[in-house]
Amino acid sequence: MICTTLRFYGDLNPLLFKKPEGKILHRNLSAPTSAKDLIEGAGIPHTEVDLILVNGKRTDFSYLPQDGDHFSIYPVFSTLTIPDEQRLQPAQLSKPRFLADVNLGKLARYLRIAGFDTAYSNAANDDELIEQMQNEHKTLLTRDRKLLMRKVVQFGYLPRSDDPVKQLEEVLRRFQLTERIKLFTRCPRCNGLLQSVAKEQIMDRLEPLTKKHYNHFSQCPDCGQVYWPGSHRNRLKEKFQKILKS
Repeated sequence: MICTTLRFYGDLNPLLFKKPEGKILHRNLSAPTSAKDLIEGAGIPHTEVDLILVNGKRTDFSYLPQDGDHFSIYPVFSTLTIPDEQRLQPAQLSKPRFLADVNLGKLARYLRIAGFDTAYSNAANDDELIEQMQNEHKTLLTRDRKLLMRKVVQFGYLPRSDDPVKQLEEVLRRFQLTERIKLFTRCPRCNGLLQSVAKEQIMDRLEPLTKKHYNHFSQCPDCGQVYWPGSHRNRLKEKFQKILKS
């Protein structure tokens, strides 16, 4: 029997399958396993872990626990400076490209409004999501922790909140994206990059009041949807301003 103790920090604790006695979780292993399997067996997907210390020394997911080991397991902290060579997760994505699962449609829409490449389908199953993630090299966003536990998932995030606006705040904070927001540059419906379009080219698609009050328009080249700076856009802009100030 391999007896280990684990302490989880920060927002990892609410994800645990079983609440620890005090702050320490005891795990007994009947056979050798990896640190990844040990941690995920407690309920924490590997995508949520940024630093593992065993008996005070840094290690990675491949480590094989020994009898008497004590694990200290940390999430990605935006306020804690960890040398890059010690991190298990990227602090910032070089190319923020996301894939949201079927339950995160509103989050996908908000990310698109913020200007981030975000794929989404309300009919994709788990295997299809994994295949698309691999083919398109995207970061997987899902609240299905077992999906994030698959070994092929390199980059991912499990939003903690049920609220889409809070989920957006989490993703922006987790991947340090606030300085990279480009509002209203992508189509919220299909993720296409919007292009400016002359009013004369779309006159037949506009309502009389829209024709009268607006002169600047953009259109999605993929789905054809037309957008303009109306009251709905202003409300969304205010929402993003509040998020950035929080």
